[in-house]
Amino acid sequence: MIGDVTLGAGSSLWHSVVVRGDTATIRIGKNTTIQDLARISSNKAAAGDAVTIGDNCYIGANASLDACTVEDNSFVGMGASLARGARVESFGVLAAGSHLGEGVTVPAGQIWAGAPAAYLRDITQEEKHLMSEHKLEMQQLSQIYSEETEKSFREVLDSMDERIRYRRQDPQEKLIDKLGDVGMPVTHDDFDYIEHRIYHDYVAATDFQLKDHSHGEESWKKNWTPYE
Repeated sequence: MIGDVTLGAGSSLWHSVVVRGDTATIRIGKNTTIQDLARISSNKAAAGDAVTIGDNCYIGANASLDACTVEDNSFVGMGASLARGARVESFGVLAAGSHLGEGVTVPAGQIWAGAPAAYLRDITQEEKHLMSEHKLEMQQLSQIYSEETEKSFREVLDSMDERIRYRRQDPQEKLIDKLGDVGMPVTHDDFDYIEHRIYHDYVAATDFQLKDHSHGEESWKKNWTPYE
């Protein structure tokens, strides 16, 4: 990454991405993912050239963007290319391996494919949700990767030791740990606490004819058993 480049919060540039801000003004919005080997630059490097990528966009691996515009929530597939003056509008999709010619626009909510790219079909609501989930997953992966690469040498060694201990851990202990992670009761204290709650909520309420409405308007009238 070199030159006049602005990268929004939460956005990520993955391995071997090239962003040539010395050939054009490049603006990348928030929470946008630029995948491996993508290239963003102006091929002519003319005065006033700009590459604008909005918020929550996904630029696939090995994609190539000339002086073009990609609006918010757009999706550019891997190996796709956008020529000078091309535009992908909000929630537009340029399919993998496609080439969008000079000055051509992908309208909002449409999928274009081919070389040269042409209209394929409209995007469905389900596909919009899938795109959002995929982008969120990539943002989370970038955060994890960033945290891992920022670790000190000592922290890296400690992580390795922890993984080795986990691989050698007794399978029964692993199961107990996983049950605890998802909130299942795994200790005697947990079971004692559950027993206490059952007795307090049901048995004691009926013994002393207390009107406990927390389980329904008529629940206090029923003779509950401790494990019902």
